[in-house]
Amino acid sequence: MRFLASAITAMMVLALGASPSPAIAQEKAPAPAPATPSDAAVTSEVVVLHATNDGTGIDPKIGKMPELGKPPFSAYNSYKLLDRLKISLQKGKPTTTKLPNGSVLMVSLKDVVAGKKQDEPKRFVISASIQKPGGNTFLPLLEVNAKAGENFFVAGQQHMGGVLVLGVKVAP
Repeated sequence: MRFLASAITAMMVLALGASPSPAIAQEKAPAPAPATPSDAAVTSEVVVLHATNDGTGIDPKIGKMPELGKPPFSAYNSYKLLDRLKISLQKGKPTTTKLPNGSVLMVSLKDVVAGKKQDEPKRFVISASIQKPGGNTFLPLLEVNAKAGENFFVAGQQHMGGVLVLGVKVAP
């Protein structure tokens, strides 16, 4: 179990359509568009899941989340929804959430990037970090470039015989 948690920790971000932020820095980003009311704050959803191998399956309250059936998440046969939070992200203002294991998740909207082509959707540069109780850092700072409506995941923290899996999604 410890090896499995380490493997998932090593694959902290699994995102369809999301990429680590340093890739953005290598590309020439388009000139920032003037801020619009929709850029001032965006709604985001954080799902807190408990992954185990207790054979109970996937909690129906989770809803459609096909990523749970693919590696590395398919290493667990059971997922329980612990919490579903709607948070408002304002550019440059971190939002914190206490996790069931006592750690604190901090999520922040870093930037909104317009698509390079007219028909490409906006992308959201989101940063996340997790502080363990006592000030130790579990996840120092992660930045992703995500499309609206697609989850990116942070996983690997031990919790009650399993691990926590956090899904973060910017609302479309």
